[in-house]
Amino acid sequence: MATVSYVMNNRDDQRISEETKKKVRQIINLLDYKPNSSAKSLATNKTYTAALYLTHEESLYKRSEQLLLAETLAAVLKQHGYHLLLQNQDDLNQIDYADAIFCYDTDTDFFSEVGDHNLIPLIAIDILLDGSLPIFFQVCTDYAKQKERADRHFGTDNYTYFCLPPNNKAIKDCITSTFQKVCFMEETAALPEGNIVYTQTCLHTLVPQGAYYIASNLQAKMEQVYACMEDAINRVPDRSHVCLVY
Repeated sequence: MATVSYVMNNRDDQRISEETKKKVRQIINLLDYKPNSSAKSLATNKTYTAALYLTHEESLYKRSEQLLLAETLAAVLKQHGYHLLLQNQDDLNQIDYADAIFCYDTDTDFFSEVGDHNLIPLIAIDILLDGSLPIFFQVCTDYAKQKERADRHFGTDNYTYFCLPPNNKAIKDCITSTFQKVCFMEETAALPEGNIVYTQTCLHTLVPQGAYYIASNLQAKMEQVYACMEDAINRVPDRSHVCLVY
């Protein structure tokens, strides 16, 4: 019985052979058994679903980054038994079918409005909030660490940091205060001259040969997002709410 339960719940912490897993799934299919997700939710008081808000973007580059993040976050959540739903930005009604909500690269006003309409944990991804919203978890890129890498490669401030313009003003201010020279892609028709540093994969085809790519660990970042979600759901006290991930 335990083995069947482990297989049905995709438990990776148990040593079960692929042959045994295959046999269990065949019998489940043969008996036409379907797990009752409603009963599971009643027993645990969880829906095992999280919602993600993305902004409407005209730029194909920004939409590409959104898709990459959504795919990575969905994969991480699936490992922990959760499903990810994309939420319509125009629909700000209260969400009662999820355990938590994520907002990615939105301005502070939109984030606050989502918070005002909901009573479940809300986590900010690549959003920095002002002092009036200190209770929300914020998972952001560690730009100081990126600068250290860039300085070691090109020499201190001997380059331009090239990136897509963030929607969150505080993130944009953080970038411009961290790097001496910054070029946001949509603010100029031409690439910056000289040495270029970039971190977003969608910019690979735009930058010239010799540009320095600093790969961000998006997997680790989304694992941190999941950890923050769990801490928020379980109301873990004395937890830092600003998490910088390199």
